[in-house]
Amino acid sequence: MRVIRTFVPNSLQNYNHLVVCEHSQATAAVDPYDADHLLTLAEDQGLRITDIWITHEHGDHIRHLDELKAKTGARVRAPASCQGRFQADQWLADGDELTLGQSTAHFWASPGHTPGHGVFYLTEPEPALICGDTLFNAGVGNTRSGDTDTLFHSIQQIRQRAHPETRIYPGHDYLPTNLAFTLSILPGHPPAEAMKASSDQQTPDTRLTTTLADEADINLFFRLDDDTLAQVLNDRGFRTDTRQDRFTALRQLRDQW
Repeated sequence: MRVIRTFVPNSLQNYNHLVVCEHSQATAAVDPYDADHLLTLAEDQGLRITDIWITHEHGDHIRHLDELKAKTGARVRAPASCQGRFQADQWLADGDELTLGQSTAHFWASPGHTPGHGVFYLTEPEPALICGDTLFNAGVGNTRSGDTDTLFHSIQQIRQRAHPETRIYPGHDYLPTNLAFTLSILPGHPPAEAMKASSDQQTPDTRLTTTLADEADINLFFRLDDDTLAQVLNDRGFRTDTRQDRFTALRQLRDQW
């Protein structure tokens, strides 16, 4: 499967994605913010939107769900825990496989940002994760509508399930801000400094994508065993006895930053 990322103008820094079966050109639109934007992109690429995949129930991820379905007749697939928030043709449970044309993707439940969140994992031709607001480049989702402990477990599970070279495709362009946060906690951290220098020269449309292996270097929420990080958090008055304690401390600091 091929992933086409598009930055949506006049949005909340949203990225939308088209997932394309290269054998059949069947295409899934993920979390439609702007139906016309996605339809224009698909037309320019010679694609037909046959499916709509939803990661979670927040308004900026389902804003044009009904409009895109009305214009395409596409089948809507969404986490079963979102039932009652909108209509879907198929409600998904953790571990379900999704057929798109002649290709297959996997749905993983990833609650935490919201109770009903899920992600889509692709394995061909390279592993990719369409991760909504669970995981960001150099960060993780907030838990104002969810639960931090739950998100911690979802992130650990994703790291266990996915190949380290999995490329991640989050729902927003937060990389510059997240790297600045990383450097506010670990000033001078070489991988974050290098990536920020590159990111600062890019636009949302040209912004680099990262792999899970990259995230192990730049994402503080992946560096919970880092003794320097633990000391910084301890010095700021946070409990750091466990990895989960450190994750919670980082989420609180990011919320206030």
